[in-house]
Amino acid sequence: MNYSVELQPPFQYMILWLILGFVLIGLAIFLVIFFHKKLKNDIEEAKIMKIKKPKRITLQFIKGKYMKELSYLDEDVRSGKITPREGYQRLSLDIRLFVYEVTGIRVQECTLMDIERLNIPALTQLVREYYRPEFAPEEVKQVSGAIMKTRGVIDKWN
Repeated sequence: MNYSVELQPPFQYMILWLILGFVLIGLAIFLVIFFHKKLKNDIEEAKIMKIKKPKRITLQFIKGKYMKELSYLDEDVRSGKITPREGYQRLSLDIRLFVYEVTGIRVQECTLMDIERLNIPALTQLVREYYRPEFAPEEVKQVSGAIMKTRGVIDKWN
C-alpha cells in the first residue's frame, strides 16, 4: 500500500477584508474618543456657565409674575381643578421657568443631576423635593407646604 500525501496551499484571505477590519476598528476608536471628549466638554461648559443677573426692576417684575402663578396654582389644587400630582408638576415647571428667566440657564430641560451640577442649591433642593410626589405611584395629599417653600425661594432670590 502506497499512500501519497499531497499538501494543499494555505487558505488565502483577500487583503481587502483585512484592510476593512482595521478601518472599522480605527473608526470605532475614533468615535469613542470623540464622544468622550464631547461629553467632557459639555460638562465643563455647564460648570463654567455664567449666571446673568437681571436689573432690579426686572427681577421684581419676574418675582411678581411667578408669585401670582403660585397663587393660581394653590387655588387650582384647593378647588380640585388639578390633582396634587399635577400641582407638583406645575410647581416644578414654574420654579424652573423662574430660574430660566432670572439666570438665562435653560433648567426647564435639565434632569436633577444636571441641576445639581449647576450649583444652585435652592433650586436643587426644591426639585429634589418635587421628584417623589411627581413620580411616586401613590397619590400625594399636600402641595401647600411645597408652594410655601417655593414662594420663599422666589422671594429671597437676588
